[in-house]
Amino acid sequence: MSSSKPPRPETALVKHEPPRSHAMDDLSSQLLWLATQKRAWRSLAVVGASEGAPTIEVANMLARLAWWYRGEPSSVADFRDLSLRLVEFQLGDVASQLERGPGTVVIALRSIAENPTVVPVARTVDAAVLCIRLGVTKIASSRKTVEAIGRDKFLGTLVVGGEDKASKTP
Repeated sequence: MSSSKPPRPETALVKHEPPRSHAMDDLSSQLLWLATQKRAWRSLAVVGASEGAPTIEVANMLARLAWWYRGEPSSVADFRDLSLRLVEFQLGDVASQLERGPGTVVIALRSIAENPTVVPVARTVDAAVLCIRLGVTKIASSRKTVEAIGRDKFLGTLVVGGEDKASKTP
C-alpha cells in the first residue's frame, strides 16, 4: 500500500532543512580574523586593559578561528593567574609546543593592574590583542598597558560588552 502524500514533518525520519553557514564564516568572524592577520604569528596574547575583561572567552574564540582558517591545531593557555615564579617555565612550555609542529597558542592574560606577569608574557609572544570593556575600561589604563608592553606588539583592540559575567547571579 503506497501513499502519494509525503509524511508529516513530525513523523519523518529525516527532516530537510536548508543548509546553514558555519558560525566561523559569518561576516564578523571573518573581519575579526582578517584584523589579526596584520603580521604572522603563532603565539598571541589576549591582554585585558581593565579588571574583569573576558580574556579567556576571547582567547577561546580566537583559537577556534585560528583552527578554522588555518586548519592547524590551536590551543588556549590560561595564564590569567600565573605567578611570577612560573613565567619562564610556562613560556618554555609554549615554546616547546610550537617547536613540535604547526599550530598556534592563544594566551589569556588579566590586566596589568591584576597581575604583573602580563608584561613579560606579552612581550615574549609574537603578537597581542588588547581587550577592552565598553563603558568600563578607562583610556588611561589602555594607554598604560600598551606602553608597558610596547605598541609594536599589538595587532589591535577588541571591544567587548561592559557587563561583568562573573558578577551575575544565575
